[in-house]
Amino acid sequence: ITMRYKTTRMYDYISETPDVLNHIITNRKSISSDFVVKYKDTNIEQIYIIGSGTSYHAGVAVKAFLEEVLNIKVIVQYPIIFKDQEKVFNKETLVIGVSQGGQSFSTVFGLDSAREKGLYTAALSANKEARIFKYADISVDLAVGEELCGAKTKGYSGTICTLIILGLELSLAKGLITTSKYEEYLSRMHKVINNLPKIIKSATEWYHRIRKTLLPVQRVIVIGYDANYANALEGSLKILETVRQAVSGYELEEFIHGIYNSINPDCHIFYIGSEGEYKQRALLLKQTMQHMTPHHYFIGSPVGFANPTERDLIVDFVDDSFFSIWEYILPLQIVAALASSDLGINPDIPADPEFHQKMRSK
Repeated sequence: ITMRYKTTRMYDYISETPDVLNHIITNRKSISSDFVVKYKDTNIEQIYIIGSGTSYHAGVAVKAFLEEVLNIKVIVQYPIIFKDQEKVFNKETLVIGVSQGGQSFSTVFGLDSAREKGLYTAALSANKEARIFKYADISVDLAVGEELCGAKTKGYSGTICTLIILGLELSLAKGLITTSKYEEYLSRMHKVINNLPKIIKSATEWYHRIRKTLLPVQRVIVIGYDANYANALEGSLKILETVRQAVSGYELEEFIHGIYNSINPDCHIFYIGSEGEYKQRALLLKQTMQHMTPHHYFIGSPVGFANPTERDLIVDFVDDSFFSIWEYILPLQIVAALASSDLGINPDIPADPEFHQKMRSK
């Protein structure tokens, strides 16, 4: 890591991710207490998570876990679509609005709409003075610390963690899971978090291996599956926000069903190769696409992966079906932080710092 990278705020925030997650889990009872007291005796039959960008992707990331521990349907939606197009027929519905900065007008509109529909509401923000708090029954602190970058990194992982502990603590309070199952989830989370420093180090070294072929990049595709579909969306957003070239994220089978037609030799493809049913299919896709572009980067554990190249990031991921979402986002965040810096772009500063004021969106 060069001195320039050490002083890049975005890279520093990425490096703080393990500490942020440990802080949230350590303080899970106090963070979740108001939420749990409010809703432990309330009949909630479905949950909407509404938010934009990184907040939306965090909702996608936790959907399966929340459905498992709460045994109810979880729907993730953009706030304006929720406000304007969603008919909620079941009034036993909780709407959780997420905005790290807390000033998002679209999330305000979504929560306000939820109240008008007579639904339960909660708001998550890292900003103690968040505008969205005024439009929800319960306010939850997103305890990720300061993140003075347009492109959020530790905030994404911290949002996922906060939503997880809300679900976990509510499930325990409602008697939906046993104490032993609760402890097992905590243990699994800690195992993943303890592995993150190794992933950060390996991913930084990997970036320095691939930078000459990656830069100057014109088009990037990020492919993921299972829980890491959320990371395909979030990883592509990070690179879009910082490198500012054409980047798209796709679910594996969705890419196969037509997107492959658009690939040319200038396209760079990142594969999030988590363990599971689809890893070998992702490796087959990488092999199949070789004649269309030479630029392939596979991110995954060495299990079942023959003949990796210097462009692949092969490291021992924990590969937990719920919590390795924290591992697999890190390499893409690091590409976003370091490639932009190499291209002379400061990833800490938005392309137009006054954009949201002009658009009246925050």
